[in-house]
Amino acid sequence: MTSSSTTYDARKLLWTPSDSLRDANRRKIIRAVMVESATQVNIAKLTALSPATVSGLVNELVAEKILRVDSAGDGERGKKLRVGNVRGVAVGIEVNHNGLAVAARRVDTSAIEFETADFGADQGGNVWVREASQLIRELAGQTGLDADHIVSFGLGIPAAIDPRTGLVSQVAASLDWDLAGDPKQRFSDQFPSVPIIVDNEANLAAYGEYIYGAGRGKETMFLVKASTGIGAGLIVGGLIFRGRHGLAGEIGHLTMDPLGIVCRCGNRGCLETLVGGARLIEQVRQAYAGYRMDLPTSLEAMIERAKAGDHVCRRVLQDASRNIGVALAKVANVVNPDVMVLGGDLGRASDLLIDTAMHEMKLFSLRGMYDHPVPTKLVGSELGQFAGARGALAFALKADSTVAP
Repeated sequence: MTSSSTTYDARKLLWTPSDSLRDANRRKIIRAVMVESATQVNIAKLTALSPATVSGLVNELVAEKILRVDSAGDGERGKKLRVGNVRGVAVGIEVNHNGLAVAARRVDTSAIEFETADFGADQGGNVWVREASQLIRELAGQTGLDADHIVSFGLGIPAAIDPRTGLVSQVAASLDWDLAGDPKQRFSDQFPSVPIIVDNEANLAAYGEYIYGAGRGKETMFLVKASTGIGAGLIVGGLIFRGRHGLAGEIGHLTMDPLGIVCRCGNRGCLETLVGGARLIEQVRQAYAGYRMDLPTSLEAMIERAKAGDHVCRRVLQDASRNIGVALAKVANVVNPDVMVLGGDLGRASDLLIDTAMHEMKLFSLRGMYDHPVPTKLVGSELGQFAGARGALAFALKADSTVAP
């Protein structure tokens, strides 16, 4: 009989090597509950294990105090399971063109510690690694544990990751950063024994919304991350769809005008040349040139002005929403998702953008998506600037490849 005072090390629970199928299934269940408290029915769906297997193993894990059962819920299988006497910290990082966001959470609680750091894109080569490492240690300490208790580490970067090798296949063209090879190696000195899972930052933002936000419970979800650049992530049946080379979801380089402005990718008329952050700010500054000195220098400042009633900023955002809507209509005709989510910096202005973008979507995509009793919807992000960090945290925590580093 396990003592009620026994405290388990999450790393030993998840990293101890074993060829036993039973042990592998136990780890799947523990990981699923660490990501989010869930009923036995939902755990069976998340892990693809049979209800009977889940029930038997859950009983063991509860008896060992590794999991605990909430008092609320109808019947044993309708009650949510939470992590019991287990110590460990899960970490997620989203790296963007000019900053990063970090999330850290004890695996036995739902309370998350967040922090951000800003830096210039031209400084990103080494700065982001140093800043991220420092924030990870600070946030781990804020959870009541420390960096030695980190059990998983999710890293989202502005690059395409080959899903078969985990290596970078293409870096965002606007970044003069050395991201080639295996990004995990950048943290090997700081966190030598911690397994690190790497993916594109927009993919992980989509995963965050799927697990915790606007895409929760949906079969198919598409998130467009509209900030300095335009990226996207597609979730199908709980899995990130990456394509053969990790380049799926690059909606920012969808051609809108073959004779348009040259894009940073080398093509013309990409969506990003119309609605990328720098382009929107440039339009506002051109409109006010010679008339005002206090011009916005960031997308965030421009959005705040629009919300305060600035007619130029509102018009630029309205035009951007039309172009986003047309692009999403093309995606909708191919994917036919349950929900599409507007995230990134422009997600902060979703109340100003959604209606116009939705109008364009309906105009340029098949009516059957919207006439249906359960229509495709476009909604704003629920997780905001921490969607990527939360998605990275959840994705790495759930990944079975973090066994035995």
